[in-house]
Amino acid sequence: MCNVKSSEIAFFLGAELIGKDLSLSGVSTLGEPERNTVMFSKKKPTSLFTCNSLLILCPRGSLHETRLPLENNSFLEVDNPRLAFAKILNKFFIKKIKPIIHMSAVISKTAKIHPTVTIGAHCIIENGVEIGEGTIVKHNVVISENVKIGKFCYIKSGAVIGEEGFGFDFEEDRTPIRIPHIGSVVVGDHVEIGSNTTVARGTIGLTIIGDNTKLDDHVHIAHNCSLGKNIIVTACAELSGGVVLSGNNWVGPNCSIMQKITIDSGAV
Repeated sequence: MCNVKSSEIAFFLGAELIGKDLSLSGVSTLGEPERNTVMFSKKKPTSLFTCNSLLILCPRGSLHETRLPLENNSFLEVDNPRLAFAKILNKFFIKKIKPIIHMSAVISKTAKIHPTVTIGAHCIIENGVEIGEGTIVKHNVVISENVKIGKFCYIKSGAVIGEEGFGFDFEEDRTPIRIPHIGSVVVGDHVEIGSNTTVARGTIGLTIIGDNTKLDDHVHIAHNCSLGKNIIVTACAELSGGVVLSGNNWVGPNCSIMQKITIDSGAV
């Protein structure tokens, strides 16, 4: 069990500690607070009148209006309590795993895998793949030939990266003829790719996923898409071939974007 002092968290966040310097063993929620835990409130915390031994993250300027027992708890006033809570979880309360490659993973001898990478059960890593420092690949993931994955990425179970996309032309009698896809995929740093998400290789060039972009579960990124930095693509969204997201975009659940559309930076 993790034990961390309120003062350590205050120092980590660069915030002033108000109240007792508690020893904390976990986190809890506003609806079900537990002793010796960290929690956050996006509004002024006024509903926890009987709770003690909590570190509460709250908005700046909210404590002068609260009726909480300040002498029995500790508080940190921050700009964004939810963001601060996420940072605390990652820093103090998430168990760090040791890098391991599962014995059932099939990895090409030509793949370049950083020694700090974790690869789960039944993964397939094909020829020429490169995976950077600290990346975690969960179970049953397929990474096709020549795909490049950056540092500190998180690839969830069942993802398929770099298989051929869906491209055909037609004979006069409408018989479909497959267009071979001989490009690849480049994934930046700190990218997340969700469970059962597919990222198709470029037809000739590249499909690109920029730094800090996060793809939810059941997302499809078609051939030759180019996604910039800091993009969120939520569950079951689909980007057709050649779509460009310039950066800092939000793509909502079940959204479909037709081929070769460009969406400017910051658009939702």
